[in-house]
Amino acid sequence: MLYPVLFKEQQKHIFRFVIVCFCLSLFPIHAVLATTAFARQTGEPCSACHMQAYGPWLTQYGQKFKLDGYVAGNANSLPDAINPFALEVVGSITNTQKDVPVGQYYDNKAGQSKANNNAVNDWTALYYTGRVTEKIGSYLQLNLNPQVGHSVSLAMADIRFANHASFQGNEITYGVTLNNAPTMSDFWMSTFAWMYPYTQSSVTVKPAAQPWLQLLMAGANTAGATAYTMIDNHLYLEAGAYTSQSRYMAQGLGVWTAAQSSSPQSGLIDGGAPYWRAFLQHSIGPHTMMIGTYGLMANVIPQYTRGYGTDHYVEYNADANYSYMLDDDNMLMAMFRYTRDDMNMNASQALNISANSRNHLNSVMLMGMWTYKQTYNLAVGWNNMTGSADTSLYGSGTAITGSANGSPNTNSLLFEVDYVPFGKATYSTDPYINLRLSAQYWAYTQFNGGYSNYDGNGRSPEANNTLYFVGNLMF
Repeated sequence: MLYPVLFKEQQKHIFRFVIVCFCLSLFPIHAVLATTAFARQTGEPCSACHMQAYGPWLTQYGQKFKLDGYVAGNANSLPDAINPFALEVVGSITNTQKDVPVGQYYDNKAGQSKANNNAVNDWTALYYTGRVTEKIGSYLQLNLNPQVGHSVSLAMADIRFANHASFQGNEITYGVTLNNAPTMSDFWMSTFAWMYPYTQSSVTVKPAAQPWLQLLMAGANTAGATAYTMIDNHLYLEAGAYTSQSRYMAQGLGVWTAAQSSSPQSGLIDGGAPYWRAFLQHSIGPHTMMIGTYGLMANVIPQYTRGYGTDHYVEYNADANYSYMLDDDNMLMAMFRYTRDDMNMNASQALNISANSRNHLNSVMLMGMWTYKQTYNLAVGWNNMTGSADTSLYGSGTAITGSANGSPNTNSLLFEVDYVPFGKATYSTDPYINLRLSAQYWAYTQFNGGYSNYDGNGRSPEANNTLYFVGNLMF
């Protein structure tokens, strides 16, 4: 069991933060409809689009709003020139069960990470979202990462055109999206762009392996276009392609460092990378069900190092989502994702990044949630990764982050509680402020291939158990 001990100064910061958030929640109640930029545009509260009043899981109304290109509504409660803008501030404190060396997570002009109990500004973001023309809308997120990444980057971008048609009695929505990451165009939380938990600590020890699409999403160094259609609100089809941004564009957008990371999967995509997405969804009374698949394949130049050929990656995902409205106040939700990565790593082997010419990685995610009054949320999740052992790829001999036997096998449990006081058309602050407070706990039973001494330097999986307190404020 984890018993976090926070430094006195950090305890003061938490106390002040809680007092401020409590005071915000005491604003008088009025019948005000709208929160942040999208809500100000539509005239609807955040809870109209989001199952939890602040978060990616979309209601049927929220799905339609995104499919239609973010253009619905003309209820701007601020002048048109500034209504599309929103500002987000995310701050957190992280405790791991066992300390790491000072500077393990970041060591830059902003300072060094501490051995434990790190308080950070995860990011501050400026958004431009909403209708651009009658049929074109945007979702743009510019991130300032003042500590861990010490950078400014275009974290998310989705510009889309959408229209409607009817064919033999079938209602069809179709469109085109230009975006900067595979799955950015999606709206289910079983995809990597929108997966729960919405935020995770950047100052804790992470497994050596990650699914390829998750790495691409974190690096945000891709750009692509896809075409999509939704037929009768049941069948969704999407296809397109992605490529890596050029070096100078990546530098300008603040994502070049991530693109040059030690993982060969986040290297330079050579040519285009085909992407596909398909799912079936159906609602029966209080039940909504979805089953689908998505994936990407590409030739990749590892670490942008030319002259050694390319690796070839294919990732397949199968996912499912289910929600059940027990009554007006209670919702149950569940999601599943299985991911298979097949990696032909001839170029990485030639560069001594990989010991094997071929590797694979299997990942499974299961998640269950209970939400009460779109305000309180309890989530329990299970994540499991297994794959081929590779002593070079997974850092054999590297203390803390490496794997003594070269195996990526990792098993973890997630527990999280969230509190969202605003976003339900009950507070005078609702058109302008939304807030989510979360407490998250990760527990590892296996880490980087080991049940004990996984790095060969005496560190056990439970040493990386993580308690993460995070506040997310948008206005």
